[in-house]
Amino acid sequence: MGHIHNRASAKAVINQIMSQANGIGSSKTEAKSQSTLLGQNGQKISSKAHSIKSLQNLRSITTQYVNYIKEEHGNRVAKHINNETIKEFINHKLEQGNSQGTINTYISTLAKMSDNINSLGLNSTSRTEITAYRSELKANGNDLQKSHINRAYNNPQAIVNEMRDSPYFLSAQLAYEVGLRADDAIHSDKWTLNSDNTLHITGSKNGINYTTSALNNETAQRVRDAIENGYKVNYGEFNEALKEAVANCNENWTGIHGLRYSYAQEALSNGASRAELSLAMSHSRLEVLEVYLS
Repeated sequence: MGHIHNRASAKAVINQIMSQANGIGSSKTEAKSQSTLLGQNGQKISSKAHSIKSLQNLRSITTQYVNYIKEEHGNRVAKHINNETIKEFINHKLEQGNSQGTINTYISTLAKMSDNINSLGLNSTSRTEITAYRSELKANGNDLQKSHINRAYNNPQAIVNEMRDSPYFLSAQLAYEVGLRADDAIHSDKWTLNSDNTLHITGSKNGINYTTSALNNETAQRVRDAIENGYKVNYGEFNEALKEAVANCNENWTGIHGLRYSYAQEALSNGASRAELSLAMSHSRLEVLEVYLS
């Protein structure tokens, strides 16, 4: 059996996990009968991916997770493979606007990835804790089985103001003031400030480029300074800082994306058209925008 070493590159870690998980050509029924792993309903499960489709899906999500660690925590990815960074990554995918069904798929696939990581001797992740995260997400307002819910905060400006002395204040302000996604709000290398104080975003979700509504003058100046200084913050740390601010304001945590909901609903009530709002939030289809306005 192989072993993941702390100095292994991201590519090597991915390849080791996939080699361990490859069950193409082996019997799934036999693997399950011999397995000591149990699913959420107590049934025996296999740690292997027995079809090309499931193997490809596992490779895709494993690669995304390991590359997320590399970007957020540095090149020594092995030492950061654990339940907490898996939860960070799931939250990251949730904040990117992925559907509830997609998040469910991520959780199930990351649980299988965990089985194979433990088989490689790392023993830093837990299938049980990963799959139990569904219940935690649901308790925080993210129902992964049913219809979309309204995640807007009651007083988003108070939450942002609570972060005024935080290094993540600008990211929170941009998420609320012009509805930026988390990824777009933490990387100034994506930003170009236009003469009318609108913000052009390059390389957003699915490679989309778009232009926001206008920033107020104070925020625009902060953006100029941030661009000049190469502003970039850690997603996980931003997430935790915002969560603390939400708690201090006695609101229920609905994620970074809750600020994006708040922006959309306030912009509509202030006279923005759905078409304008859809473009300013980088959605090409109006029906995607509707979930923010419910």
